[in-house]
Amino acid sequence: MFRSITKNIFKKSFRPSRLIYTPFRGIKLHEYQAVQLLKKYDVPVPHGQLATTPKEALTVAQSIYEMTGTGAVVKAQILGGGRGKGHFKENELQSGVHVAKNPKDAKTIAKHMLGFSLVTKQSGHKGLKVNSVYLVELLDIQKELYLAFALDREASAPVLVYSPAGGMEIEDIAIDTPELIFKEHINENSGFTDEQIERIVKNLSLEDHHDETAKAIQNLYTC
Repeated sequence: MFRSITKNIFKKSFRPSRLIYTPFRGIKLHEYQAVQLLKKYDVPVPHGQLATTPKEALTVAQSIYEMTGTGAVVKAQILGGGRGKGHFKENELQSGVHVAKNPKDAKTIAKHMLGFSLVTKQSGHKGLKVNSVYLVELLDIQKELYLAFALDREASAPVLVYSPAGGMEIEDIAIDTPELIFKEHINENSGFTDEQIERIVKNLSLEDHHDETAKAIQNLYTC
């Protein structure tokens, strides 16, 4: 998902002669694997756990409910993006991301996902088989942001692409309001400067959470 969205934003937001997208060949991670990696670098992530059967989904959802008092989000695990707007080929279930208000709902949702093919914009008409689901705590989302790291080959430097307008419509935002897409080149030896961090925090309108945001961005880059 990251590679495809970033690639499309680059095409639509920046001059091709200036920024060249280079994929990370051979690196493909499921969401749950990426979360495990982020946790190692102290990047804040929601509590979650993997399940490969409906029964496991029930157990995990019960654990999340007991720990947080909230429902759970059941997320189909495939190596591709667009899950939220996808559909399952063999049944009528729409979307690969569903909110389960209670553990029983989580089990039912998982039953309709596991073993079936999720069709998305990136998967092709055959879809991708779902062998596992990732259940995470249900959070009260107040705002969605977008951040992505890539390589600017012409500048011979990594670059952070970010926007205060995140969510599933990020590609549309890149077309309709490109002024909301920002970028910062990074010195690979010294990392972000203090000035860059201040600018990023301001552009994301996160001044009230300055220290947490700065730490998360630094840790994301280290990761």
